[in-house]
Amino acid sequence: MPDISVTFGTPYSTAQLIISAFLLSFALSQLVVGPLSDRFGRKPVLYFGLAIYGLASIGAAFANSIELLILARVLQGAGGCAALVTPRAVVQDTHKGLEAARVMAFVAMLQSVAPAVGPIIGGTIDTFLGWRWIFGFLAITAGLMALCAHIWLDETRPTTGGTPDSWGTIFMRYARLFQSRLYIGYTLAFTFGTTGFFGFLAVGPALLIGERGLAPFGFSLVLMIVATQFVTGAYTSSHLVKRIGLDNTLWAGTVGITIASACLLVFRDDTSIVAVVAPVVGFAFFNGFIFPNALAGATSVDPRIAGSAASFLGFAQLGTGAIIAFVLSNLATDSAAPLGLFLVGLGLLAGLGMVLVHTAER
Repeated sequence: MPDISVTFGTPYSTAQLIISAFLLSFALSQLVVGPLSDRFGRKPVLYFGLAIYGLASIGAAFANSIELLILARVLQGAGGCAALVTPRAVVQDTHKGLEAARVMAFVAMLQSVAPAVGPIIGGTIDTFLGWRWIFGFLAITAGLMALCAHIWLDETRPTTGGTPDSWGTIFMRYARLFQSRLYIGYTLAFTFGTTGFFGFLAVGPALLIGERGLAPFGFSLVLMIVATQFVTGAYTSSHLVKRIGLDNTLWAGTVGITIASACLLVFRDDTSIVAVVAPVVGFAFFNGFIFPNALAGATSVDPRIAGSAASFLGFAQLGTGAIIAFVLSNLATDSAAPLGLFLVGLGLLAGLGMVLVHTAER
């Protein structure tokens, strides 16, 4: 970010728009990508998304103004979200019930690797080759992903009598999802049970670096530990779901994140680093219970439109996370109390979603 600001002679606040523009485009485009994958198939939409992402990455690498770079990032977000939505739909296409939840946990583990290793790869490229080569690397990666999909991925979209459903049928089923207490319940559990990390990203640096004197490198290690615990939680839930079932695993995750969040309130005035990090680590662990199972539950309500169902969940998660991060970043950071209150509230709202699931007609 500082290098980009210097390159174009623009304020750092303007350079930061390349992050928010990407995230906003990524969130909104999911609402379109999901239905497109239900209508035209998983592979064509994935190919098209990767093509847009790859070309936009090349455009970003050669951008000669901050405006063109922001535009390229918007296109990157629009195309890149296809690589998030379609794999979730493919899992639901090819696996059912508890097996879908188990495989979704594996997908969640893979997807959580990116936030952990991405900054390391990007920082290394920036140090030795400059920031433009980061986008060159992403363009190459998009091409390799498309090649791998061509070789190993079969088309999995369900059809009716061998033909794809019409737009009218898809949108009618999409509308019915929002009349389903089961889908709404899983969506609430997923959205509120997995967005707490956005809040920690917003105020974590202030709480740990600003208030408690943790070195920036130490904060990077904290993020790595948190990401690792999410992976551990997802792995644990993939085995637990076979023993106690999908909904009971979700209940365990919901109770777990609420208790971990409450610890932030109990130790809100403790000035030690552990008083903040330990509850967040616990929160991340139980996030691994909620993410794959709520996602598998929501996309199983009507497997014929798994892409649409998954896309709305992704939009709701990112949109809610952005709001939480914005609100928390404008509150006082001399105490962990605001973060703790928000996370406890998210746990209770996720629990409300599970109550709806419990009372829904199957």
